[in-house]
Amino acid sequence: MELRGAKAALKKGGLPEVVTPHLQRLIDETGGPDGPLGRQFIARMEDENFEEGSSDPFDENLNEVAPGLVYKYKGEMDSSGVVEYAGRALWTISRYCASYCRFCFRGRIVGLPANKKTGDGTALGEKGFLSSEEIGQVFSYIEAHPDLNEIILSGGDPLVTPHPYFSEILSGLAALQKRGKLDIVRIATRLPIHDPGAISNHHFDAIKKIKNPYLMLHVNHPAELTEQTLAVLERFRRECLAVVMSQTVLLKGVNDSVETLQALFEKLAREGVRPYYLFQNDPVPWARHHTVPFQRARAIWTQLRPRLSGLAATAKFTVESEGGFGKIPVPEGDFWSVDYSKYQDFKGGSFQP
Repeated sequence: MELRGAKAALKKGGLPEVVTPHLQRLIDETGGPDGPLGRQFIARMEDENFEEGSSDPFDENLNEVAPGLVYKYKGEMDSSGVVEYAGRALWTISRYCASYCRFCFRGRIVGLPANKKTGDGTALGEKGFLSSEEIGQVFSYIEAHPDLNEIILSGGDPLVTPHPYFSEILSGLAALQKRGKLDIVRIATRLPIHDPGAISNHHFDAIKKIKNPYLMLHVNHPAELTEQTLAVLERFRRECLAVVMSQTVLLKGVNDSVETLQALFEKLAREGVRPYYLFQNDPVPWARHHTVPFQRARAIWTQLRPRLSGLAATAKFTVESEGGFGKIPVPEGDFWSVDYSKYQDFKGGSFQP
């Protein structure tokens, strides 16, 4: 019998099995541990499924330029100091989520106990949250780099952080916007899925300070879009003037069917959420058994695209390889003759999907 639950979780570090009561109810209603939600959150034989490889395949640690701030996709300035094109940075502000996805590509740090140190030299490798001094260092870095105009808050889940901490970070980013030092703020979260009841007034008050905030919702299955979750998303749109966009990971046994993805994208579009990304599962050692083989994934996308209206089909299906640069869109279907056996990243590197 397959070992499941907390005893089956990774012994090598993060991603403890933590499931909120809200999620547990949904898991029970959708087939239990073997259902599409159970497969996302219930651990199963993870050390046995572990495959050797890099725990940081996209070199986030190497590109940390300030505490938690990963600036891999840099902008460019000419010799006179004029910005030719702007860059975007990922700011990881916490190790923690309300529940932990078994396929999380940041499992090298996400969910680690507060006293656990990774020794990798990164800020969150040392502790679960940043200090006010470290937060200030990030603000100073953004202010000093006019080529950087966009920040993506992530972690862990930014919305799970303590109220004063979250407010301090959002207030600082809003002040940078007002001074013309920052244009765009995205906030990546799964808390409206994990526990919509945990979203409180302080979240709305903090995000209201941001000009044109983008809320990036990680959602993988239509059953995750409950009435409670949709009500929270509508409030973000109404009170914060947030643009709510979705990010979905293609996962074996979860959403690897045309019908499931069609239902998901159509429901998102119907509820005013813009489908943004459909990711091929990332190549981290603890999660490769969740990956849909590329040729099958492409076949699903080929069959799905003609079923969707333009509004529901705004998502890009992308792949990203270890050592690669950028999320590379996969051409839609077989509407053109394309060699799918290889692709180039944004720097011209050659990879196989």
